[in-house]
Amino acid sequence: MRYSKILLPTLKENPAEAEVVSHRLLLRAGCIRKLTAGVYTYLPYGLAAVRRVDQIVREEMNRSGAQELLMPMVQPADLWRETGRYEKYGPELLRFRDRHDRESCLGPTHEEVITDIIRREIHSYRDMPVNLYQIQTKFRDEIRPRFGLMRGREFIMKDAYSFDVNDEQATASYQLMYETYQRIFRRCGLEFRAVEADSGAIGGSFSHEFMVLAETGEDTLVFCKECEYAANVEKAKVRPLKARVRPLEEDELLDMNKVETPGRRKVEAVCEFFEIKPRQLVKTMVYLADGEPVAVLVRGDREVQEVKLKNLLGVADVELADDKQVYDATGVPTGYLGPVGITVRVVADQEVAAMRNFTVGANEKNYHLCNVNLGRDFEVESVADLRQITTDDFCPVCGGSLGLAEGIEVGHIFKLGTV
Repeated sequence: MRYSKILLPTLKENPAEAEVVSHRLLLRAGCIRKLTAGVYTYLPYGLAAVRRVDQIVREEMNRSGAQELLMPMVQPADLWRETGRYEKYGPELLRFRDRHDRESCLGPTHEEVITDIIRREIHSYRDMPVNLYQIQTKFRDEIRPRFGLMRGREFIMKDAYSFDVNDEQATASYQLMYETYQRIFRRCGLEFRAVEADSGAIGGSFSHEFMVLAETGEDTLVFCKECEYAANVEKAKVRPLKARVRPLEEDELLDMNKVETPGRRKVEAVCEFFEIKPRQLVKTMVYLADGEPVAVLVRGDREVQEVKLKNLLGVADVELADDKQVYDATGVPTGYLGPVGITVRVVADQEVAAMRNFTVGANEKNYHLCNVNLGRDFEVESVADLRQITTDDFCPVCGGSLGLAEGIEVGHIFKLGTV
């Protein structure tokens, strides 16, 4: 084709809407154009680039023995209700009704559809294992689409589903896809890491994300500098503290006392008042777990990892309560909450169980309690790893030092188990 006939609407200036380099270059090179928030048109040169990636994916998937099919984007609500995900998936699932008042949704993923196909068409264990994949448009109603194609609402995705006779065979299929994804990303010339990840709304016993290392990444991964361990921070395990958690010894416990702390609401102000370090203070943070208040205890210099909390409580959603929600649930203003006498459920990070004589809020405005101890002054529903991992922690596998990096998720594999 003559160059003069090519639709290639390049731009001289950087578009104001582009936040990252990749988005800016795609717009300036005439590869894509925005239709509405998170939805883009692929112009001829952009589509040609997509087709080259498609070809790499197809070649490697076919090499692994997978078979390509194409499933509908519109899915009946009844299938999603059968798995319980129609209500649980959240607002990212775009739901609608047709002229006959039948409920449907635009597929963000296709587990329900592919399982329905298999249960209708596979009648014997002799027909398994089977691995089916598609390259198709998906839609997820992201609350804040950004970074161009990186976090759009409509996007092209390759999704594959294997069905196996037993757990051993399923593990082999998982490993095969793990190796296939590595080949795909290497052929694309990407610098990536495979990391342990939380399974999220998809579910399953374990999963791995494939993360491209990039400063513009929205995900953070933690990796060991001395072994192969790597994980998304949502999944990264803090090294167990069992060896440090000792029974309470009466001779080391000081008497709990209540101290007036006028206007001291923040960790820094409380520590300055008592002349202590944040590690000697326990924060009490109230979260709404599927709408129900739960108090979470972490050390003063730590942050709660919400995915770990969600998994511990077995709920679909957790959200940090605002000041009004905290007061409605506890009758105490934010900044003075504590575990002693609190009226909501309490869970604690494992570090709290190893602490002695720490400071907490007194559940009364302008007061704190000193020399508080778990097991003597209050009890908790459960103790678990609930905090965000940091570079000050050690590798849970080998004990080596850890590093953090930003990444972009480009692939995710799950072992779902029996369906």
